[in-house]
Amino acid sequence: MRHCLSALLVGLTVLTSDVYAQVKGNLIEIARKAFDKNPTLLRSGYMIRSAEADLQIQRSVFDLNSFSELSFRNNQYTLPGADPRTAYVENSILRNNVLGLSAGLRKRLRTGQLTEFSLNYGFANNNYPLNSFNQPINLYLGTNTSGFTFSLTQPLLRGRARPIATALERANYLYLLNAKSGNEFTTSYEIWQIGQAYWNYYTAYKNLEIYKQSEDRIRNVLAVTEELVKGDKKPAGDLTQIRSDLANQEKLTIMAGQELYAARIQLGKAIGLSTEESLEIDVPENAFPTIAESAFTSGLDKADFIRMARERRADLMAARHGHEALQQQFLLARNNTKPQLDLTGFVGYGSASTGNRLGDVMASFANNESRSIGTGARLTFTFPVNNNWAKGNLTKSYMALNDQNVVVGNIQRLIELDVSNDLNYLENSVANLQKAGEVLNYNQVVFRDEQVKFQAGLTTLLSLILFQERLMTSQLRYLQAYRQFAQAILNLRHDTGTLIVPDSKGFVIDRNAFYTIPDTSNH
Repeated sequence: MRHCLSALLVGLTVLTSDVYAQVKGNLIEIARKAFDKNPTLLRSGYMIRSAEADLQIQRSVFDLNSFSELSFRNNQYTLPGADPRTAYVENSILRNNVLGLSAGLRKRLRTGQLTEFSLNYGFANNNYPLNSFNQPINLYLGTNTSGFTFSLTQPLLRGRARPIATALERANYLYLLNAKSGNEFTTSYEIWQIGQAYWNYYTAYKNLEIYKQSEDRIRNVLAVTEELVKGDKKPAGDLTQIRSDLANQEKLTIMAGQELYAARIQLGKAIGLSTEESLEIDVPENAFPTIAESAFTSGLDKADFIRMARERRADLMAARHGHEALQQQFLLARNNTKPQLDLTGFVGYGSASTGNRLGDVMASFANNESRSIGTGARLTFTFPVNNNWAKGNLTKSYMALNDQNVVVGNIQRLIELDVSNDLNYLENSVANLQKAGEVLNYNQVVFRDEQVKFQAGLTTLLSLILFQERLMTSQLRYLQAYRQFAQAILNLRHDTGTLIVPDSKGFVIDRNAFYTIPDTSNH
């Protein structure tokens, strides 16, 4: 019964992917699938879009803006009895109508100036039969006025220089670069996690094979012992010991099946799959990298890898972009502590005409008799007495800049520590793998010899069981040594910023990133 349950669980665990497989167990395809499924990567992409929107918002400060206004006003004024105009106005009520129309363009330049161009038109009439020259005119004869005005405002203190005018735009551009570099590091981290989960999945899959092989060896010993017992060459009590050992091995196989199930779920979690999708991951296709193909050589220069990491690590680039952005904000905050003194120069043209016809309206723009041309300047001074807002912002900006200095320095420190640890771990994993391979070879030879001796009656059953367990243990340890070596390559790739490669369409995930150490010859 126990054997049936073991076979059922193992069969369900191993063959699930064979029956329902929709996710291929290819490491590169699994890693690429994460771009569509992994929630962390999706959110990181949204952060880039948000940063792009922030930059677009800041660039709107320099957009060309149009403005316009249309107004109409009707006034009725009852003249006092002593007003001489009562003789000319019906019922002593002076009525007038005023129409105003203005339109223009306004733009702030990246050099700091504010420019404005406006066009103004006005129309007014009333029921008074005399004009301003006391000449008799028709009632409600209109007066048309028009004018053009151009002004240029130059900041003299606050906001004077070009770097100040574009500081926030530059800061938001740097925050966009920060978001992109942050996304690259996040992507590398998620691919690193997927790589780890995949190697754990592959290890669990191979572990199950080892336990099943161990079961088969014990069953073979059981079959041989049964024949020896029939021939009175071995005592029947040996069968009980072997069956006990077989039951224990079946228990280990069941546990290995559970570990494989958990490893498959963990891999699906790292990719971003649901439970159902995770269970559809097929058997792993990619074996561990070998020492030969990894391009590993003893005595790797740590300084070369640290230099590469400083150039390639996206989190360090993101921190540097953030530092530059905060520098721009600090310049702006320091500038805002200054008083505001603006000099505005303007030039204007105006003309007028009398009449209610369209031609009279157009004549108001070019009537020589009423033409006026003017120039002038205006000086505006604004000085907040306490200026606590600007002083507080300056202090906060200064603190943020110093804090980011600490962040950049700490990332550089951690890079050196991580790379140094990775290289040490890589060298030890190579040595461990080589030794584990030697131990496995010895145990395979010893177990084969022990089997021959047992059949010939030259050794005991306990000795054979002991060497069988040693062989299984050495197989498991050899597999673990391979997993550690594969993870050592993965760690070094991630910590040097060479696990993924950005391109115009996103990121490139190359097989070499999982199978070879970084090439420092070009750095």
